[in-house]
Amino acid sequence: MNILCDTNIILDVLLARAPFAASSADVLRLCESRQIKGYTTASCITDIFYFVRKNLHDTELAYQAIEHILDILSVCDVTYAHIQKALHNRTPDFEDGLVAVCAESLHCDFIITRDASGFTSLRVPALTPQSFLKKLPQ
Repeated sequence: MNILCDTNIILDVLLARAPFAASSADVLRLCESRQIKGYTTASCITDIFYFVRKNLHDTELAYQAIEHILDILSVCDVTYAHIQKALHNRTPDFEDGLVAVCAESLHCDFIITRDASGFTSLRVPALTPQSFLKKLPQ
């Protein structure tokens, strides 16, 4: 199974944002243990660095966070073709549209996000971490 983790899922864990961090961490642990194949986008990586540095006031911690994420998730390059397709799709939130295009290009089964409503009209279904974890066999 392939999933694409949206920025908010990763930030929930890195910034220990309650009450979301626990279920988001469970999703990332599944990726880390290679039970599922996890991806994020190159543009998410830059956003993550920015928010970690801004919230923790520590550039080195932000670099370490990115290094750790790269150990867990593969990164989808955001290409000109991805941007063109996202522009063509005209989703209300361009960033969500770009994430969805990347997920589709990677043949992901799901996008994992806390903002699943932003992805309702797109081809790859979006689930919250809690909903995704409930779908998995016990």
